[in-house]
Amino acid sequence: MTHYLILRVIAKLMIGPIMLFALYVQFHGDFGPGGGFQAGVIFAAALILYGLIYDLTALRRFASLELLCSVMAAGWLLYIGVGSLSPL
Repeated sequence: MTHYLILRVIAKLMIGPIMLFALYVQFHGDFGPGGGFQAGVIFAAALILYGLIYDLTALRRFASLELLCSVMAAGWLLYIGVGSLSPL
C-alpha cells in the first residue's frame, strides 16, 4: 500500500483517536457498555489497520514482540495480584 497516499494519511490520522477511544471504553466501562474485552478489540482493530495500510515490518517496529510479551506478562501479574489480594 505504498502508492495509496490518501489511505496512509487518513490511517495515520485515525489510529491515534481509535486507540484513545479504546482507552475511554476501558476506563468508563463501569458507567455503560464496555470494558476490557471491548477495549481490546478496538485496540487490536487499530493495530490491524496499521498493519494493513503500512506493512507488517512497520507494525513489528511499532509493536514489537518483546513489547507485546512484556504487556502480556504485566497483565498476568496484575491479574494474579488482584486475585491474591482480594481475600484479604
